[in-house]
Amino acid sequence: MTSPILRSPINSDLANVTPPLLDVSTPGKMKSYRQSLEPVFTVENTIRGKEDVISYKELDIPGPAGPMRATIFRPKRQTRPVEETPGILHIHGGGLATGNRFLGFTMLDWIESLGAVCLTAEYRLAPEHHQPAPLEDSYAALQWMSDHAAELGFNPRKLVVCGGSAGGNLAAGVTLLARDRSGPQIRGQVLMYPWVDDGMEYVSMRQYADIAPLREVDVAVIANYAFGEGREYADMYTAPMRAKNFAGLPPTFIDVGEADVFRDQDIAYASALWKDGVSTELHVWPGSWHGFDVFVPDAPISRRARAARLEWLQKLLNSPDGI
Repeated sequence: MTSPILRSPINSDLANVTPPLLDVSTPGKMKSYRQSLEPVFTVENTIRGKEDVISYKELDIPGPAGPMRATIFRPKRQTRPVEETPGILHIHGGGLATGNRFLGFTMLDWIESLGAVCLTAEYRLAPEHHQPAPLEDSYAALQWMSDHAAELGFNPRKLVVCGGSAGGNLAAGVTLLARDRSGPQIRGQVLMYPWVDDGMEYVSMRQYADIAPLREVDVAVIANYAFGEGREYADMYTAPMRAKNFAGLPPTFIDVGEADVFRDQDIAYASALWKDGVSTELHVWPGSWHGFDVFVPDAPISRRARAARLEWLQKLLNSPDGI
């Protein structure tokens, strides 16, 4: 007799919300889902209500397979000297198979409060381009941003990498690459409900298998797209939980919802970082499903999550030792 699956209730801030479901199981559904995101995640919607305080610039930056479209956000009235100005590389989510550079961009308060210069860029998507194409594109964006710090007006020693979901996968991956390639110096990484493991054997994956926007079946499909059905494209950089050594990585912030299929792998990733001496702050938001702060940004639990990330960044960037 199979035991019933027990799970805690959905947070009351989110219980009456139905987020869009990621269903990319066929080429037709993939096309429809990608098209549905385009009019929602735009630069105009990203800065709506902040046009008086935040400016943006669109440009193409070089990538391994050709130019990549990017957007740079900055304060309209910068009051900080360059030495005190951080740079933020945002890497978008979408399962490595969907989305654009504005998906999951929740950093406007970082720009206002920290005076940060933020760059977010496109990368090639699976299944047309399996890993490591998205990873190498994201690393190219990191390298370009670091190389152009003076032109962009930020301190390259205050460079932070962040991403949510699949963007968290790529943020963790480029941070490992930067360490191992002696690449750009990264001050810290902010990983929001990151997808760090290609494996499926986690309790939270079964507990919340049916909860939108990201179900267990969706993870299985996009994992095959990104990592190959035989996981031939999964390694310690494309699936960072596979790394055997995390020593030397920068201070890390990880948060995830209690009702997120990625909850347990994110807790395991934080534990692996702690084991190797990496200063890591972990938050598990009660009853919260995947991407809750993107789809319900005004919910009290979403505001708490954004406030915690900002508080951690302020301490990181204002401390001489970076923690």
